[in-house]
Amino acid sequence: MARYVTLIRHAETEANAALRWQGSMNGPMSQRGIDQMDRLGKRVADWSPARVVASDLDRTMITASVFDEVQPDPRWREFDVGEWEGMRSDEIRVAFPGQLEALMAGEDVVLGGAERLSEFNVRIVEAFNSVVASMGDGEEVVVVSHGGAIWALVTHVLGQTGRSASLIPSHNTAVTRVRVDDDGSSQLSVFNDGSHLDLLPTQFGPDGSVVSVFRHGQTEGNVAGRWQGRSDSPLTELGAWQVENAATVVPSLDTLFASPLGRTMASAEIIGRPHRVTPTSDDGLIEMSFGSWENMTTAEAAVADPQLFDEIYVRGIDTRRGGDGESFGEAGTRMIDAVASIARSSSDSEIGVVSHGAAIRAYVTELVGLGFAERNRFPVPRNSSMSRVVYNDGRPVLAGYNVAPHLD
Repeated sequence: MARYVTLIRHAETEANAALRWQGSMNGPMSQRGIDQMDRLGKRVADWSPARVVASDLDRTMITASVFDEVQPDPRWREFDVGEWEGMRSDEIRVAFPGQLEALMAGEDVVLGGAERLSEFNVRIVEAFNSVVASMGDGEEVVVVSHGGAIWALVTHVLGQTGRSASLIPSHNTAVTRVRVDDDGSSQLSVFNDGSHLDLLPTQFGPDGSVVSVFRHGQTEGNVAGRWQGRSDSPLTELGAWQVENAATVVPSLDTLFASPLGRTMASAEIIGRPHRVTPTSDDGLIEMSFGSWENMTTAEAAVADPQLFDEIYVRGIDTRRGGDGESFGEAGTRMIDAVASIARSSSDSEIGVVSHGAAIRAYVTELVGLGFAERNRFPVPRNSSMSRVVYNDGRPVLAGYNVAPHLD
């Protein structure tokens, strides 16, 4: 059975609020951090992980106190930034020219003359592997750690260590979940879920328009296990309930766009209602076409064209589905173009988009710089889940994936 490592970033400190690098430095919580801890405590009140592990620094141990028992582990500490301690990014750029830019580019720098980035990455991965090795089938372990540590593990899971990844750092007290399967492979199941917070401040991420990308609610075709593609199927009663609750996950929406298919327009109307926005249809957000495999189950598609099925799903060649549909890469590029066009043409800061499972996974995979062969580093997003993307100067950055606290 799959095991889950759930990562939680510590609550906001006064240094976070002042945009100062902390590293291994201790410091008091901000008033907002105290509120974040209260909200986190209410969220995890019914959780029952096998155990809770935390970095032994003050801010992580204090945050982890929302759980009953905590095991401190110094391997989960934030990176040691040496002479950068207590400095803002603008101050670092003046005092240490080029170093911060090299870090952001993924270069193997020695942070503030202290810890080398590659050594830090090894430390975090070793801490993660140690947790996984100690887990039984189906168990979950919670790890309370730091923004840099969570970043290091997320980029490892995505196979992007040492690369400039299009991701923002975790929000304070946000939840990120990594799934580990029996073969040892890992998957970024949920990324940066801060849905228990009213505000989502990001100390070192970009500002810009935020696009919340929802998957439609459950349909009759989903229940039957059919590849719906461009064919349609009505929402189930559960599907309608899912999107009603999904509307509460995002604090606000100024505008809303949706794939023209019935299941997405119906979902968008429900999501838009409490925000008093009416969805606009956009063909660029439609589901990936499965061609002649439309509305088949996986087993039926494998029988219909075993050679093509084997080519795609065994040998990993990204060919058009059903022979006359779309490839994964084509769907991802289409979604990138469609969402970017919406972000460019809108003056609003909170934009909603409602699309489909395969299209959203293809979009996010393309956005962070992965290919079809690496698609399973992300799961297909759950019905009614939300992913968030920040558009800054036209460059999209992933700010959340597969967030659905109403389903957890």
